[in-house]
Amino acid sequence: MFFYLHIPFCRQKCLYCKFALTPKFDELKVRIYIDALKTEIEEFFVKNPEVSIETIYFGGGTPSVLTSGQISEIFDIFRKQKGFSSISEITLESNPEDITPKYLAEISKLWVNRLSLGVQTLNDESLRMVGRADSNESIFRALDILAKGPIENISIDLIAGLPGTVPWQITADLEQIFSHITPKHVSIYMLEDESYPEEWKSLLPSEETIRDEYLSGMEWLQSRGFHRYELSNFALPDFESKHNQSYWNHSNYRGFGLAAASFVDTKRFTNSSSFTGYYWGERQEEEVLSPESRRIERIMFGFRTSGVALNELDNMNTVEKFQREGLLEIRENKVFLTSTWIFLIDHIIGELI
Repeated sequence: MFFYLHIPFCRQKCLYCKFALTPKFDELKVRIYIDALKTEIEEFFVKNPEVSIETIYFGGGTPSVLTSGQISEIFDIFRKQKGFSSISEITLESNPEDITPKYLAEISKLWVNRLSLGVQTLNDESLRMVGRADSNESIFRALDILAKGPIENISIDLIAGLPGTVPWQITADLEQIFSHITPKHVSIYMLEDESYPEEWKSLLPSEETIRDEYLSGMEWLQSRGFHRYELSNFALPDFESKHNQSYWNHSNYRGFGLAAASFVDTKRFTNSSSFTGYYWGERQEEEVLSPESRRIERIMFGFRTSGVALNELDNMNTVEKFQREGLLEIRENKVFLTSTWIFLIDHIIGELI
């Protein structure tokens, strides 16, 4: 099973962020939350002592605001389980400002073997506008520390379409990042319309510019041996995120913490997104997926990842129409989005399901 741990604390909240978190916290609030998180994890393993542990993912929020001692507390629960021997990947999300040689050495001793760094952009003006605490200086300092550090598997997050960005921002950012470190994994996300404040509208690049930014970033990475294994995710061979793949292939995963989502067998459920509700053990959503719902999700995930089996699709006339228009291609009894038209993914899926 794949495990996600939500750490809902940030030093400040980015203006585009939709995750359940708080930028206002102190030692007591963190202590209460960690104790509740540990209790939730312990209760799960009491009921499921034999479960295997494939991956652990510390997400947020900003998990790197926790001390290595606090991470160790949480991690010790997993280390005591019988299924711990099967673990292959432990990821910690981090902001550049938290990276120091000492912290990196400490978390690597806790078996953290993958670190995901939220760079987002190297445009200082954009960083300021979206409320990021980082700057070029702090980002480059973090990259240099990571390049010399004990964790080999480094992932970098970038966002295309932030306000204030200039043409070719993504490729320029990649060139600068790779001059400091060669990460194994890069994610390029596209800013979603509902994520930004109203006053940003006049400052945002056009949809065409965002598309070109993404495609140029994709081509840049592919020229250096990366392959796209999901719409927003690129990796060198054998460095795909095992944890994230569990979300896209209907593997069983269990989320712990505020607003954390889980999928077990055919049941999907989400913890409360309020601290009070979470501490009372409340769930925000709960559903059992029907066979048809799972088929639809396989189509949605398939178009984002490794393609959709032809026998999953009922409307072959529409498939053939999209194929003639160059939106889809068929290889080895699977249907794939063509790279040029991945921005029509929602429209294409809507027509096919």
